[in-house]
Amino acid sequence: MAPSPKPIAVIAAVSVALCSLYVLTIRRRAATHSKGKTLTDNKPKRTGIVGAIGNTPLIRINSLSDATGCEILGKSEFLNPGGSVKDRVAVKIIEEALESGQLSRGGVVTEGSAGSTAISLATVAPAYGCKCHVVIPDDAAIEKSQILEALGATVERVRPVSITHKDHFVNIARRRATEANKLALKHINQMDAKDVDHANGKETQCTVFSGEHKGGFFADQFENLANYRAHYEGTGPEIWEQTGGQLHAFIAAAGTGGTVAGVSCFLKIPSKERWPVCWKFFGNELCWSCESSEIVGPRSYNCNNFVR
Repeated sequence: MAPSPKPIAVIAAVSVALCSLYVLTIRRRAATHSKGKTLTDNKPKRTGIVGAIGNTPLIRINSLSDATGCEILGKSEFLNPGGSVKDRVAVKIIEEALESGQLSRGGVVTEGSAGSTAISLATVAPAYGCKCHVVIPDDAAIEKSQILEALGATVERVRPVSITHKDHFVNIARRRATEANKLALKHINQMDAKDVDHANGKETQCTVFSGEHKGGFFADQFENLANYRAHYEGTGPEIWEQTGGQLHAFIAAAGTGGTVAGVSCFLKIPSKERWPVCWKFFGNELCWSCESSEIVGPRSYNCNNFVR
């Protein structure tokens, strides 16, 4: 018995409709992709814990927004794996060091920090096959050492001294990277490094670097321009896209100055406006001028559209 033509016609019509829908969907996605190219499309694609860093949401701060009549948003950097904005910096510092050859996989990243940068480096370094060695003053909370050690870093606690002293914790961290490089070059399996605190007449045994480390690299967050570039290439574009370009002021606390400098200097480009950003330290005041790309002295700004 021959099949009825009616069911065949229905099946054919459904097939054509599904095919048409498929083609239209593919074309729409392609058009959306070509038209919706964003400032962050050129960012390298990362996976694992490193891939979870960045693209943090903007959250409306209702109390301040309602009180001022402005839309005030907070960038939720605490949602990064290491709990702070410093995760971005740690990734950028390590990646640039690997690309330049200053650091090799299996090497050790050293830093003098008792804050978020140390935690971020300890969090990120293993993802690149590296170790992390952190030097901190011994008057820092013991919990900080415990957190760093839990993340796999080795922690060296030293006596607090002036930054000009050779045994300041930052200067020791720099020295540890040099020692690790010497060990790698000489293929020594183990060395006991000693620091002598001449001021106190005491000798302290410091962390042992074994020959298994393939050199060392001092992160140097205060002087390393990767700190600035992490925000110029990442945080700044994110904020611009998330606000749809409807942004009139950017405010951030400053430690090393990387966040405030990188973000503000990026925002100057798409907005075609000058984005001076002011911050205040105890005892002095600095301003980063994106127009002249230099640090200048105290200066007054019109605060009608800018909060400092």
